[in-house]
Amino acid sequence: MNWGKGLVIGLASFMIFITVLVVLMFRTAEDNFDKDYYERGLAYDIDYNQMQQVIADKVQPIVKQTQNYVTINFAVADSGSVNFKRPSDSKKDQLFSFNQKDLQFTKDDFEKGEWRIEIRWTAGDKKYLYQTNLFLR
Repeated sequence: MNWGKGLVIGLASFMIFITVLVVLMFRTAEDNFDKDYYERGLAYDIDYNQMQQVIADKVQPIVKQTQNYVTINFAVADSGSVNFKRPSDSKKDQLFSFNQKDLQFTKDDFEKGEWRIEIRWTAGDKKYLYQTNLFLR
């Protein structure tokens, strides 16, 4: 075999390799990014103030994990929402509304692994925001 055939075979192999990578790139799922990134960035001051309000009033909710349940206990709460976000798959995100101080969620409703919990609630005329990570076992 002369060097010309080797060069053509090498070039063809490289082109096939690049083509396979391009096809795989287009077949992968959409990147997990926030589509409202810019709008949320503009409104971040509101979220920041609500997170600071939790610290100032010392009303951080207690998130506990037991054998079968995830419980969230509030010092003060009138109503609000709990958003369980799955970092690896946004299709598994779950949003719950509440109007009580103690919440209990069955672990069977959630897949094992990492979850990002975002809790927004009001107490009186104050609004609060608390975010934490939870690893379900």
